[in-house]
Amino acid sequence: MHKKSLLLLPALALAQAAAAQGMDIVQAQSSGTMSQTVVRLEHAIVARHLKILAVIDHSGAARQAGMTLRPTRLVIFGNPALGTRIMQMNQVAGLDLPIKMLVWQDAQHRVWVGYTAPQAFARRYALGIDAGPIRAMGGALSAIAAQAAGH
Repeated sequence: MHKKSLLLLPALALAQAAAAQGMDIVQAQSSGTMSQTVVRLEHAIVARHLKILAVIDHSGAARQAGMTLRPTRLVIFGNPALGTRIMQMNQVAGLDLPIKMLVWQDAQHRVWVGYTAPQAFARRYALGIDAGPIRAMGGALSAIAAQAAGH
């Protein structure tokens, strides 16, 4: 088995678990802290030559509004070439592009990474789940989430 294939095994397990459960959201529990997970997520994105467009600190915004929210950060990133190919298939898919991954801490202090399952994205915009751009998106998101979660 190639080294690249071995690296994708945890990522594929995440995607398969989500598909098997019919979930629209793929979630992976992180082995690290909130900060470690966000840093790993950012590194995983940059290592794949993707562009981070924004990091939104939802919990920080809540604090500024005088409210509380457990640590929650949204990382928005993309690949213009892949996103364009998807929008060429259905331009309205631009509503959910660029891609987003959420990192959050639950009430038990566990840290999670989550994103919209490519199957749900494909259904939403009437794209075939076997379309090349959707498969590419799925593989990349699964690998990024696995790396961010420390798997």
